[in-house]
Amino acid sequence: MENKSNDLDNIISDHLDSITENEVIEVQEMDLDEWLELVFSKKDEEYLFIDYMFPNESLRKEYLENIQIRKDEEVINLIRKFLIPSGSFNGDIINLGYLVHCNKNDKPQFKKLIGREYYKRLLKSALKKESTVWEGNTWIIDLLPHNPKLAIDAIEAYFIAHIQLLPDGRFSGLQDAKAIIRSKFIYAKHPESILLSLNPYDFEKLISALYKEMGYETIITKKSGDGGVDVKAEKDSIGEKEKLLIQCKRYEGTVGQPYIRDLYGAVNDAKANKGVLVTTSYFSKPGIEFATKNNIELINGNQLQIILNKHFGTKWPYHLDHIISRSN
Repeated sequence: MENKSNDLDNIISDHLDSITENEVIEVQEMDLDEWLELVFSKKDEEYLFIDYMFPNESLRKEYLENIQIRKDEEVINLIRKFLIPSGSFNGDIINLGYLVHCNKNDKPQFKKLIGREYYKRLLKSALKKESTVWEGNTWIIDLLPHNPKLAIDAIEAYFIAHIQLLPDGRFSGLQDAKAIIRSKFIYAKHPESILLSLNPYDFEKLISALYKEMGYETIITKKSGDGGVDVKAEKDSIGEKEKLLIQCKRYEGTVGQPYIRDLYGAVNDAKANKGVLVTTSYFSKPGIEFATKNNIELINGNQLQIILNKHFGTKWPYHLDHIISRSN
């Protein structure tokens, strides 16, 4: 490895000598429109400026608060900027220097480092110019807008795998990307009339399809003798079978305590793990208090939209017929 170490020393020296300082554009005092115009320009090829994260909390807050009026194309392009591209960062040369140092002075640590995929790619890239140091995650864009939960899960997995090596700015950029996905594609608000336009049975089938998407096996109960239960959902949990009894109320008015009591009785009779009452509207205060004390989960209309966005994507209203068919 001695000759390779000498080669790496030369590579590091040449790289440091070749670094040129591009002109820096300060963006901290820019307003949101000015910064976005700069981010989507080609100036990042000539200048250095923050385009891999929101440059300050003020711009972050303003963008997220008004994100629903922005086009999907713009939002996705900004997310792409915040994700990790395939390539290398300036900090990689520092990690390469540390790897060379360990090879010369700390063989056990060198052996430990070289067992990690990042350092294997780093060394191969330096010696053979045949690999990319950072395998990027911009492919996550292909999960949007229809699979926002998977997109967030993928970002979190990437972060966990690279937490010790990610530059601080790139870490912040990934957090900002997740915030954008949540704000645009999960917390999007749709008209209440969309769910109210369904007949009660199709609403039950929608909830059944939703829980199927969440990993449950579901059965829509018969219309008589169901004890107030519309959908039964089961899945294997850690060491046991989880059984839920779900009641669906496609209502415009407030859902009161009597319905919740009926569901509670059905849960006890069936020895289920939990009852879930899903509605397009809201619950009364006494009903909420009763549910809290008796292991009944309540999902109101706003919460239901968020869950639908999370599992079916923000465009679910355009695909209701297809989603409902999944319950069959």
